[in-house]
Amino acid sequence: MKCIIIDDDELYCVQLSAFCERLEMELLGTFNDPIKATQFITAHPEIELIFLDIHMPDLSGFDILRNYNPNANVVITSSDETKALEAFDFNVVDYLVKPVTLDKFMRAVNRAKPAVNSPAETPNIQTSNEEFAGEIFVNVNKRLVKIEVDDICLIEAKGDYILIKLEKGENQIVHTTLKKITPKLDPDQFIRVHRSFIINTKKIVDIQDSSVLIQKDVIPISKTYKEPFFQKINLI
Repeated sequence: MKCIIIDDDELYCVQLSAFCERLEMELLGTFNDPIKATQFITAHPEIELIFLDIHMPDLSGFDILRNYNPNANVVITSSDETKALEAFDFNVVDYLVKPVTLDKFMRAVNRAKPAVNSPAETPNIQTSNEEFAGEIFVNVNKRLVKIEVDDICLIEAKGDYILIKLEKGENQIVHTTLKKITPKLDPDQFIRVHRSFIINTKKIVDIQDSSVLIQKDVIPISKTYKEPFFQKINLI
């Protein structure tokens, strides 16, 4: 996997470089200067993964994501725990709080691998005649919370967690993944439209070419999932 490191802290650049070497990743460069990093990103579209700090002089990590929209997967590395939710709005692969351990680094890289290895892969369209339960139980703060499946509007991946947004009641943050919850959901009703989003098709308000409106949330439809999505919905 071809990657770069952008961090104004030289010590962390050295540490992450060592981790990349341990995992036999192809490190194309390390950058303490975010402006030079953006120039390198523009000139090297083959970059597959970026390890990006948030707080840097001249350009922050969010400035880079917002203005340069790098095509590569991005893992945030930061000593600031308060910016995680904001970071996931940019669909980053993971958010690692410093100090970064090798174990957490490896898990972040593994999350990035599926998207890197098969970016154009068309996902399977699930079909099933089996009965799906009308409710599911999720573990929230060591207690089981019942959720009515029809009440789910969308499910969003947020690192090690998922955010379940409900039409009624309180939204729930659950320590699990989209992959694990998908088999619990009726594929005729719930469909993945992005690597970070599963939506309830019954809650769709409006559809544009590359996005869908669920209540007040505009959800992107990625190229990978676009064709299966439009095959699934009832078009006239």
